[in-house]
Amino acid sequence: MKKNTRDLSWVVSDGTKGMENQSVALAKLLNTDFIIIKYQPSFLIKNFPSIVKYIPQTLINFNFKQSSFPKYVITTGKRMAGISIAIKSYFKNKIKTIHIQNPKVLNTNFDLLLIPEHDKITGKNIIKTKGALSFFDSNTFQRDKRSLEEKTTIFLMIGGSNKRYALNNSDYYDLSMSVVNATKSLKAKLIISSSRRTAPKGIKIMQTVFKNNFKDFELYSSNSVNPYPDVLKYSDYVIVTSDSVNMISEAATLTTPLFIYYFPKETGKTLRFLDDLISLGIIKKFDGQLFEYNKIALDTNRQTKLKINKFFRA
Repeated sequence: MKKNTRDLSWVVSDGTKGMENQSVALAKLLNTDFIIIKYQPSFLIKNFPSIVKYIPQTLINFNFKQSSFPKYVITTGKRMAGISIAIKSYFKNKIKTIHIQNPKVLNTNFDLLLIPEHDKITGKNIIKTKGALSFFDSNTFQRDKRSLEEKTTIFLMIGGSNKRYALNNSDYYDLSMSVVNATKSLKAKLIISSSRRTAPKGIKIMQTVFKNNFKDFELYSSNSVNPYPDVLKYSDYVIVTSDSVNMISEAATLTTPLFIYYFPKETGKTLRFLDDLISLGIIKKFDGQLFEYNKIALDTNRQTKLKINKFFRA
């Protein structure tokens, strides 16, 4: 395998968009070209990452001899930790492995870990980040100016059930009615984007509520062409549900007022993350009203890049 004259990153992903976006964001921050390599870990590798050290490479089912040789291998999420460990074991010190999020195995299995600071994990090869990396460059992501004739635009991003709680129909209904009140108050246009975790029943509830209250709104499901992130360019207000740390982190990098709708009462590390952003003036809690405030933009990408460069120079 010949090494490219330009630095290259392998982004190894199982296709989960939010996690893949973070890996791509890091590849861009490192100023490397990158290729996305799709990999579906087996049940054992996904749940017991360190097992790759003790099983034959044929059972890992990964093509280690790709056409291009990388300087970095980037993975995100616990279920992708195993393949990162396997690649590191195969290439030894010829490449650098960088894993994003807590892999829940020994940090010595990786060259570098990027872990959100609200996880409260430390180590010599751990860089703590404030939230998730953003896959678009906020410095070049300029908001479009709205003419006086155009309506105020509200962009709502919805997550769904997760490991911490399961949502019911009333949760989606309460969210919808809060957004209806805010939209009517501002006589605004509403655009909604749901995720793969948004229950089909929840989407139907929102469609019904919004149809009963508005003649004109746009709702995009995870199966449709999603306007994100371009819709952020002309959004005047952004609302994100509290379960969606990645989406919150990305929207927080912009100067657009960002409001968080809490589903059940958040606890633990997610609550710490949200409380931190509130204290810094980055987000506001959404209680049915939207307003302008002196928004402070989150600077995670730039700060992380500086820390990574310092780490590898040491």
